[in-house]
Amino acid sequence: MTTFDTSLLPPQHDDEEDVRPLFHPVWRSVVSETALLVIGTLVVYLADSWLDVQLSPEQRTPVTALLALLPVGLWLLFSWRGERRAQHPRRDLPVVMVVSALVANAVGAPFVEMFVQPETWLSTASGLTRIVGYALTVGLAFETLKYLLLRYMTWPRRFRRRIDCVAYSLAISLAFATVLNLRFALLEGGAQPGLAAIRIVSVVLLHEGAGLVVGYRLMTLKFEKAARVFSLGFSLLLAGFLHGFYTAFRAGLVVGSFGIGASGSTPLLGFGFSVAFGVALFAVYAFLISTAEARDMRSPATG
Repeated sequence: MTTFDTSLLPPQHDDEEDVRPLFHPVWRSVVSETALLVIGTLVVYLADSWLDVQLSPEQRTPVTALLALLPVGLWLLFSWRGERRAQHPRRDLPVVMVVSALVANAVGAPFVEMFVQPETWLSTASGLTRIVGYALTVGLAFETLKYLLLRYMTWPRRFRRRIDCVAYSLAISLAFATVLNLRFALLEGGAQPGLAAIRIVSVVLLHEGAGLVVGYRLMTLKFEKAARVFSLGFSLLLAGFLHGFYTAFRAGLVVGSFGIGASGSTPLLGFGFSVAFGVALFAVYAFLISTAEARDMRSPATG
């Protein structure tokens, strides 16, 4: 009778080890999405310039709308797909994004377009007046709506870890940016591909960067006993100021009409500022959150 040496066989386990990560690494997705957006925008702009593409008004609308949806496509590919692969995914992210888009389209954008109308009274104002005026109207309105969505849809039950504030804040902010970009395409006719791509990514980076301010403050209220509720007001003002500063400074760089989507003789210079603005805010809040997490690990209460 033939016998086998069972010691040479691999060990048998009743349960296969789950190799999936416990939590999806948010910053890795942010870096991937931002890098692809920046590279793709440069490719579209340079190709448009070299080929001298001239789309008709009827063609500009669908092309701009398609470009406006690309950031959401990248979010689904990297962020949402990554969440689904984690052992403990962040729940309701798509729901939060859809509801945020509905609020932005039904409340935020109409409020700015019908009541604030910044182009009618800020286009000829001085730089400081532009910053303050835009901060206290459009910027504060958008960031207040983001805060309300974050507060009543995710906080505090969805904030299990500090980094969760980034995932939910960026989902809400991306929804706002996508709505504004789609309205630009469908209601204003869009633009030539190169300039449309620059405008779209510039709006995305503005809203994602400013959206982290209030999200981070809500996170501190959940995890730090010393945090003060009144600091939320300061965070809203800071986020609004970032809107105002970004809009006025970028408009001056591109030497065009006043507004987020201004495009003139130096659109690449304005685009470079947009990228630097977004990357700088991402880096600041990545540092703050990682420092707080390291402090938590050293705290006796967490040991």
